[in-house]
Order: sequence, then structure tokens, then C-alpha cells
Amino acid sequence: MKRLVAACLLTATACTTATIYRHDAPDLEAVIVAGNAADLYVETEDGRYVRVSRRNVTDIDHPGNLEALIGGVLLAEGAAMAGVALASREADMRGTFGTVGAIVGVPGLLLLAHGLLTWSRSTAAAADLDSHFPLRYPPAPVALALAPTPVALPLPVTPP
Repeated sequence: MKRLVAACLLTATACTTATIYRHDAPDLEAVIVAGNAADLYVETEDGRYVRVSRRNVTDIDHPGNLEALIGGVLLAEGAAMAGVALASREADMRGTFGTVGAIVGVPGLLLLAHGLLTWSRSTAAAADLDSHFPLRYPPAPVALALAPTPVALPLPVTPP
């Protein structure tokens, strides 16, 4: 149980920076802010914003994938224990396995959700959105003639 708590604490405090492997420079630990077809824009650990050319990037290790893996394993283990508890005919086993299943499964679910959210944010920021969505903003709407057209009134108008 102590190992489970230690693993949860370690993965919950895991870094949120991506490791960007480059063939002409040292590896870079940074948060990916945005990307386009030619470059990645990252924020380094000291708060500087840096442009990294995609031609120099060999691989990106996005944050959150290990956290999601550990969370998925814990969630599966907790679900298996809950399944044993539901299938058991003895009340003692049902209570024990149900409690341990919840103790293991709930942190697993939280780790899985946080890991997937962190990973998806990083991969979305690194995506080349220009090639998928060439128009960043929708085109301006065409002006439609919604104003009523003037119509002659049937009342007689008297000149002043």
C-alpha cells in the first residue's frame, strides 16, 4: 500500500514539460505553446519563449503518457478487485475487495484523466494546425439585406 501511495504522489507531481529531441542541439525541456508547419513555439523552464525549427526536431516526448499508463493499470486493478467483490458470496471478502478496489481504482481514474488531459494539451499545442485548418478565422459574413424595403403608405400626406 505504501508503494501505491508513493507511486501516486510521484506521478501526480510529474513534470508537465515535453522533452524535445533535436539532432543539431541538446535536448530541450519545455512547455509547447504552439506550432505551425515550420516551427514549434515553446516556453523554457526559465520563462523564455523560444522558436524551434521542426527540421531540427527528431522526436517529442509529450508529458502525461506515463501518468496515464500508471493510472490505467491502477484503474484496471481496482476494477478487477471490485469485480471479485461483486462475485464473492462471502461478506468479508466482499467488503475487503470492494474497499481495496475503490482505494486503488479512484486514484487510478484520477491519474488516467490527468495524464490524458496533459498529454492531449501538449500534442494539440504541437500540432500543425495550419495544414489542417488553413483559415484561422472564419470569413466575414456576407451582408444580407435584412432591412425592410420602403413601402408607400396608404395615408394621404398633406403638404405643409
